[in-house]
Amino acid sequence: MKTAAIRLIQQCLTNEGWLSEAPDGRLGPKTHGAMKSALLKRGTTLPAGWQEWPESRRAVAYLQLLCRERNIDAGEVDGWWGPQTDYAYATLAALLTSGEMPPLWRDDTPLLTNPHNWPEQNEAALNAFFGPVGTQQTKLLLPYPHRIAWNLRQTVTSFSCNSRVHDSALKVLTKTFDHYGMERIRDLRLDRWGGCLNVRRMRGGSKWSMHAWGIAIDYDPERNQLTWGRERAAFSRPEYAAWWRFWEEEGWVSLGRRKNYDWMHVQAARL
Repeated sequence: MKTAAIRLIQQCLTNEGWLSEAPDGRLGPKTHGAMKSALLKRGTTLPAGWQEWPESRRAVAYLQLLCRERNIDAGEVDGWWGPQTDYAYATLAALLTSGEMPPLWRDDTPLLTNPHNWPEQNEAALNAFFGPVGTQQTKLLLPYPHRIAWNLRQTVTSFSCNSRVHDSALKVLTKTFDHYGMERIRDLRLDRWGGCLNVRRMRGGSKWSMHAWGIAIDYDPERNQLTWGRERAAFSRPEYAAWWRFWEEEGWVSLGRRKNYDWMHVQAARL
């Protein structure tokens, strides 16, 4: 967890009266004791078994609850620091600093190739082509194992996606495996999966995310964070040229390559 996030947690614990120490950015015994008291007070909103979680996971859960209590979407309160929690944390930090929610910056944009006729990124066109959000899902059996980006000990061999993108996504990932091989895939972190189907709004916007239809996939969110441009994002480097070629031959859109943000994300919808 980021040092700044720990300081924010400590400040919130102080504001709630659980902690008297000045924030120092370290998860020491006093912070953990205060956090446990704060979580016990909110026990009915936590998953069963949370008291057996490691202290670092409880800290993330507390942060997720702080966001939820302020109507900031941090996703499921599960104690894992994924891209949704990371974005929610940044929103919470801005709110606590300024007293106001930061503005939404995703509410507003030709494919060179579009062999599957993916529709434009608007709700009516997407519903007509893919069905309503969360529907028409199927399991994609992966040609190589993926690891959950925020819990690398957990491996997945399939994930849910919209049935209309299934064959195309499978073709891309099969090409990726044939081209790079498993060792190189691991080196490039093309096995670090950040999610596909997730019925939620865009981070930083009020419209449905492309994930809500199961037509977007995220990879390696840690090194390709939402607001990072090509000067920082790993996926902007030349060793990923084949990776992007495989997606773009199928008509998928990289937000990083098209808009220079959210390099983790690729979607079957035109901008």
